[in-house]
Amino acid sequence: MVAAPGPSFMVLVNETLRFGRGAGLVTILGSSTGLLMWAATSALGLAALTQTSPLVFTIFKLAGAVYLCYLAVTTVRNRRNFGRQQAEEPEESSAGSLWRSYRSGLVTSAANPKMATVYLALIPQFLPVGGGTPADVITLTGVQIMISACWYAVVVTLVGLARKLLARPAVGVALAWVSGVVLLLLGLRTAVMTGPMA
Repeated sequence: MVAAPGPSFMVLVNETLRFGRGAGLVTILGSSTGLLMWAATSALGLAALTQTSPLVFTIFKLAGAVYLCYLAVTTVRNRRNFGRQQAEEPEESSAGSLWRSYRSGLVTSAANPKMATVYLALIPQFLPVGGGTPADVITLTGVQIMISACWYAVVVTLVGLARKLLARPAVGVALAWVSGVVLLLLGLRTAVMTGPMA
């Protein structure tokens, strides 16, 4: 489940290609924070709203779709810098750039209503009969988040290595277009995905 490419995966690849492994690792932190938020809201029963309320589901869905489309437009608009950043700035690490990468991971994860399904439908299947204790829930969600972070760290490492091999500006511009188009398609897919009650 974690390895299946989705919005968080694509945003992570995009940030790593554009700004380096440091940005990719910070994006993982943002994504993990979003997962922690979903786990907390699930424990409080709030995440169930995305499963029972079409309005709440739609709000989250559209917020996520708009943000993905925004990232797509930004990536394509800055496509010339995409190549130059790879050649001239191997690892951008300013506070502002790291915050941007963290925010990208956080918003993409937190605005994904399908994550509610993971914590409301998948995790409970592994709890003891009767629902288990809060410690059981915390343990399972912690394991799921760790697995996700470890997989994404592997992706960041591989993309970081490929980034050095793809440092030519023309290749960078092409990657910016590909990344932008994929982000846009993910945004459009998110916008039209059906709700949990469908």
